[in-house]
Amino acid sequence: MSKFVVSARKYRPATFDEVIGQDHVAKTLKNALIGDKLAHAFLFCGPRGVGKTTCARILAKVINCENKINGVDPCNECGSCKSFSDSASFNIIELDAASNNSVEAIRTLIEQVRFQPQQGSHKVFIIDEVHMLSTAAFNAFLKTLEEPPPYAIFILATTEKHKILPTILSRCQIFDFKRIQISHIIQQLEHICKAENRTAEPEALQMIAQKADGAMRDALSIFDKIASASNDNITYHEVITQLNVLDYDYFFKMTDYLLREDFSQILLTLDDVMKQGFEVDLFIQGMSEHMRNLMVCRHPETLSILEISEGAMKRYHDQSMICTNSFLLSALNLLNQCDMSLSTASNKRLYAEIALSKICYLNRALEADLIPQSAGAEKKTLIASVSQANVSNSEALQAPTSNTNTAIEEEQTPEKSRPTSLNISEDIKILVEEPTSQHTSLPSAFEALSPVEPIVEKIELIPTSEPSVSTYPISSSEATPKVSIPKSKPNATPAVKSVSSLSSLDSIMNTVKAEEQAKKEARKSMSIELVEKIWMDYFDKNESSSVKVAMKNSFRTLVGLTITVQVGSENGRNVILQEDRLKDQLREQLGAEDLILDVVVDKSLFPEVEQEKPKTLYNNREKYELMNNKNSQLSELRIRFDLKIDK
Repeated sequence: MSKFVVSARKYRPATFDEVIGQDHVAKTLKNALIGDKLAHAFLFCGPRGVGKTTCARILAKVINCENKINGVDPCNECGSCKSFSDSASFNIIELDAASNNSVEAIRTLIEQVRFQPQQGSHKVFIIDEVHMLSTAAFNAFLKTLEEPPPYAIFILATTEKHKILPTILSRCQIFDFKRIQISHIIQQLEHICKAENRTAEPEALQMIAQKADGAMRDALSIFDKIASASNDNITYHEVITQLNVLDYDYFFKMTDYLLREDFSQILLTLDDVMKQGFEVDLFIQGMSEHMRNLMVCRHPETLSILEISEGAMKRYHDQSMICTNSFLLSALNLLNQCDMSLSTASNKRLYAEIALSKICYLNRALEADLIPQSAGAEKKTLIASVSQANVSNSEALQAPTSNTNTAIEEEQTPEKSRPTSLNISEDIKILVEEPTSQHTSLPSAFEALSPVEPIVEKIELIPTSEPSVSTYPISSSEATPKVSIPKSKPNATPAVKSVSSLSSLDSIMNTVKAEEQAKKEARKSMSIELVEKIWMDYFDKNESSSVKVAMKNSFRTLVGLTITVQVGSENGRNVILQEDRLKDQLREQLGAEDLILDVVVDKSLFPEVEQEKPKTLYNNREKYELMNNKNSQLSELRIRFDLKIDK
């Protein structure tokens, strides 16, 4: 019979100091043991494989140990420790609530609580997966859990705290276990590798820790599986093969192709991923995470967020330096939209190819956005002017041979205006460079995926030469239309924009001075007559009846920069104060930005305005007396029918 023991059991912590990633729990329990302040009920909750049951067993073992080491560690030599290690202890009882969730199981447990411990000072009950107990079982357990015998201690463990009744939670000390960090899992795996004489690549252990999702037990199970498959030589390639994980090298290659605008390699890489059996959803999600990691790597302060190996971190850092923030953010947005659309897509591969094609030409779209968007004619004029300048600068270098003509074409496009890479297939050249009327289906697909404008609409065709220059023979391969998009230097502004801004600076300053002079003249001529004229103009143009009534029933006076408006009611005051357009019109036409409009209520000036009378509340007797004063026969009627007034 094999004596092999899985690593999760073989390397289970035996003391609180060996517990990984739960220092807050271990510290509290050790202080309680040292100060002899143990509660009668504990609740350990948290995700799977983080040490809940392990801590419960260590605590139960330490409680009954006869010779504690430093008051917090078991001696492993006394009778209580040995019986616990041999699973023969009568004072430590474990119950699996998943299979013993009935009222009868809890009643049996309550019967065992009545008997005092045979050996040791306490009787400890460990109930695992306590959330699986039925409601009736919980209710039967309440009284015993609230007032147990002094020798009884209950330790409950669960992965779903929200399923436990609040009455149970209020009777326990609750300890929340955290997911174990990747770095702690890697340290434990390295320790086991040394103990078992196994070799492992750092990237392999990193991948195992990531797939464990914060659970040490899961990490050790994966570790044992891969160690058996690789004969104790754990490599990164073996890990991704056994776990069916897509190699992150695909994401680095895909990003390089996207930056080089190599559309053919992008399609071939996506096809290679699908041939290996990976779904499109998984690849798009991996690309999104890759773009996010590149964004994080651009700043040294956020490098600690990435829990990856040093080799992978260097690759991420190097690739992030050749990507711009705008490219990464736009690509991440497109991938996120594609991921959300894939759940309802009938052809997922097509959606992924559309998203990748948009990202492929994203840099061109971002460069095209630098051109002013106020009018399409301005954009074409700017591009045509750049093209004309290129042609005029290259006329002196032309020669009658075809080889020289090729050199001329290269000189016509300055270094700063060339795209980063044009190593794309002929089909993609036609897609980008030909007029959009021949390719209306692909832009519509782009628009369906994202509100971003199609890249085809942002790229203008630039003639490579004038008709007089094109008299030289040109081969068929050179007849392809050329794309020339000006690239701006990092810390420079477009020349055309600078010239236009400088030429219009004087006119803008003259306009501002003229407006200031007009305001000064208007302020000098400010009078009550001009105020009345502006007031009546606003009155005639306003269509609101309530505003007209309030403006009509008012008096205006002008003192300095304050216009005092007297109205007859509070309602009229509120209506005029809400007319912001009236205030703006007065300030603009009077040339006084700091003009104050003060609206006051003066009821004596408007006696015809009906004032609101205060309402008086009457009781039943007062109502009767008021009615009796108006009609004395009401009293005779009350006496004749012997009526009484309600109190």
